[in-house]
Amino acid sequence: MKIKLNPKMYYKLINHGPCCLITSGNENIKNVAPIAWVTPLNDDPPLVVICVSSTHYTAELINKYKEFVINVPSVNLIEEIKLAGKISGRKKNKFEMLKLTVEEGVEVKTVHIKECIGFIEAKLVDKKEYDGVILFVGKVVHCEVEKDVFDGENLVPEKAKTIHHVGGNKFFVSSKII
Repeated sequence: MKIKLNPKMYYKLINHGPCCLITSGNENIKNVAPIAWVTPLNDDPPLVVICVSSTHYTAELINKYKEFVINVPSVNLIEEIKLAGKISGRKKNKFEMLKLTVEEGVEVKTVHIKECIGFIEAKLVDKKEYDGVILFVGKVVHCEVEKDVFDGENLVPEKAKTIHHVGGNKFFVSSKII
């Protein structure tokens, strides 16, 4: 038997992609925020979309510097993800608070996070605002992944152990390919 959901809860059925740590800014101004609404848009050219609240510091920095980095954490960073979502980077250095190691971008000025299993550098090519959120479209200009969690074609869930947000303060971890 199925139960009826409020249409405002539709995303609870499909929003369990990896929760990512989005870094924004440049070499001097840095911010990190957990974002669960991340999706591929195209593979040729490689485009990715992130959805960010229009009032968040992350949106301000992406609008200003025209780039962002999607960092893919594994389960060992769950507490950092939870804490990063509770504080603003406008007044506090979240990298120091969370004890995350900053590494310079390869093709962008925005930093990435060493402790994450992979990262995707993107340059802003488009954006669209909807009732308090902004969809940022980025062209992927560089990406890397730890070799022990990637089989040459895909992430290996048993090794990558990516974190998936299902709502509120609830998450699950990927376990295996079937």
